[in-house]
Amino acid sequence: MKRFLLVSTRPEDEAIDAEYHAFRVGMGLAPEGLEQIRLDMLGLPDIDLDDYSGVVIAGSSYGTTTADDAKTATQKAVESELMRLFGDIIDAGTPCLTTGFGTEVATVFLGGLVSRRWAEDPQIAEIIMTTGAWDEPIFAGLDREFSTFVGHHEAVEVVPAGADVLARSLTCPVEVMRIGERFYALQFNPELDSVSIARTLERYEDAGYPGTDDPDEFLRIGREGAGDHPAAQILKNFVSMFSS
Repeated sequence: MKRFLLVSTRPEDEAIDAEYHAFRVGMGLAPEGLEQIRLDMLGLPDIDLDDYSGVVIAGSSYGTTTADDAKTATQKAVESELMRLFGDIIDAGTPCLTTGFGTEVATVFLGGLVSRRWAEDPQIAEIIMTTGAWDEPIFAGLDREFSTFVGHHEAVEVVPAGADVLARSLTCPVEVMRIGERFYALQFNPELDSVSIARTLERYEDAGYPGTDDPDEFLRIGREGAGDHPAAQILKNFVSMFSS
């Protein structure tokens, strides 16, 4: 079986290894089944997309709605490299799954609109499949409503032409969309173990403390999970759909 490729876009060194672990476990892959590259270090290396079964683009603390003169040189380089990669992925027909910032850059690249209108504070949210979307293979094994951890300061407001919205939440109208037949874009981070995060929130609440002012702690907890939380099924489905 060909490997899958994880493209990490975040600038935080301490999060990179944990992100790889969370995706690998969530996807149900052995270490040799998932390769990781970082865009913030040396930029995008030469990639032969034929070497991979599919590509996963991870999220980041960056935002596409940040004013251009406020973006760092690294962020500008990451966005530029991502757009070039998306062009190659679409031209080659390579299966792709994006999360968070990756989804936002893909939306802009494909002519959609990203804004801060549908931002969500860090929390456990119910993801609701749109009518008929429960038959989508990417949702196999999931209930029509499932919980996951969300937290983003921008989101898709207008989807690209031809995109199908597959899921929403009460506070964000585009949580999952499909572009064509092999490109899936998620607003949330399916690698984060929402079950472990929810248990931590419950412990805080039992102690009379909401705990939601420390999202970094929840990210750390989420990345250390066992990969058996509901949203991880999306990652496993992506692997089973496109393994080659």
